[in-house]
Amino acid sequence: MVVKRPAAEAMRNPPRWPQRWIGQALRFGLVAPVIFLVDWGLLSALSRLGAGPYAGRIGSLLASVGVGFLLNRFFTFRASGWPGLGELRGYALAAGLGIAINYGTFAALVAIGTPHAVAIASGMLAAAAVTFLRFRAVFGA
Repeated sequence: MVVKRPAAEAMRNPPRWPQRWIGQALRFGLVAPVIFLVDWGLLSALSRLGAGPYAGRIGSLLASVGVGFLLNRFFTFRASGWPGLGELRGYALAAGLGIAINYGTFAALVAIGTPHAVAIASGMLAAAAVTFLRFRAVFGA
């Protein structure tokens, strides 16, 4: 059964979910360049130390996921308190799916000669929608 609110009440108390989604999406977009810099910077450093792009990317992805967890938890979705084990597990599973999409895109682009920075950014974009929706669920947003 659908309960309809009178028009005047709806005008005074509009639903908050669109505003919350938009704010979260914008903050998620602000976090992405920071995560990119961590990922690309560490991959560049590891490459200078002799790691190949595929092995180096594993290390840079792990670091960027850790930074992403903190930034998304506290800034994007405004969670408070210490994270619980269930939240960490949920984030790791969601991030794992994002990593698979991200790394697959990265590997395919590097294989055809795409510069690392472009391949990283493309992988991040390919995984963004999936990770945003999954992270919302993890943080109860």
